[in-house]
Amino acid sequence: MLNLIRHEQTTIATGGAADLAALLDPTNVPEINRGELANDLARVGSPESRIDYGGLASAAEAARIFTDAGWQDGADRARREIPTLGLSDLAPEASARKRRRAFAEDGDTLRVDAALAGNWDRAYETRQKRASRMPVAVSVGCAFGGNANLSHAEMFWNGLQMAALCDLLEGAGWRAELRALKANDFGRGRIHVQDWVVKQADQPLRLDTTLALFGHAGVYRTFGWAGNKATEFKTPSNGGDVLTGEALARAIRNVSSVIPPLSLILPQAYSRSAAITNLRAALRTVATLSHGVAA
Repeated sequence: MLNLIRHEQTTIATGGAADLAALLDPTNVPEINRGELANDLARVGSPESRIDYGGLASAAEAARIFTDAGWQDGADRARREIPTLGLSDLAPEASARKRRRAFAEDGDTLRVDAALAGNWDRAYETRQKRASRMPVAVSVGCAFGGNANLSHAEMFWNGLQMAALCDLLEGAGWRAELRALKANDFGRGRIHVQDWVVKQADQPLRLDTTLALFGHAGVYRTFGWAGNKATEFKTPSNGGDVLTGEALARAIRNVSSVIPPLSLILPQAYSRSAAITNLRAALRTVATLSHGVAA
């Protein structure tokens, strides 16, 4: 369900992939931005825009790729690329630590009933944390899209790294949730955040949809820009300053009381080497999560 939330000087547009897709109907955004959104959608694929839309000629084509057919060429390439990244041995196995009760003749807590009954071999209780393999959920966010000067070919790697991380984690027993993030600074202290659940933890990974949103220039420049209009603030004509890196993380932390928690935010990647660097760091972070996670 699409939610438009106001938290202090920050607005948040959040929901699932279908809710993001619904923003192609300008009536689904606040009235203050409807006219600009309609103009943006009319320009998708226009040669005059001088922006790389990845071969798309209209917003309707972007909608077909994102909501129906998926980005098959991107998914096929991802299937070829992921095994060549050399990271399969680095994915930590999922485990959770659960307190288990143990009874013995000595321990942490005296069980009075057992002692009165003379069962001294079980009169004390100890609770121990023991690791057990189980499907622990991890929520991964990443900013989707990129600046107007980035090409379709460069954006592919941003989608590839999200798909690869999900594939690696779920192959090691984790349940992965994938969330597309975006934050724009509109000036005068006003921030607009987008937080879209592309894959729930219990859903199978759809490579074609994941690659479409995170890695297809035309899909992002349709839906990401539409999401930037889903706010009660007037969106600046240039869309506002895009927040990345620590600025993005800070914007997400500032609204952490009104959106579900994230386990980690993957930095954007626009090359193979950057994707591999990000994935190695992410796997190290997830390895630390596997210790002391409550079952």
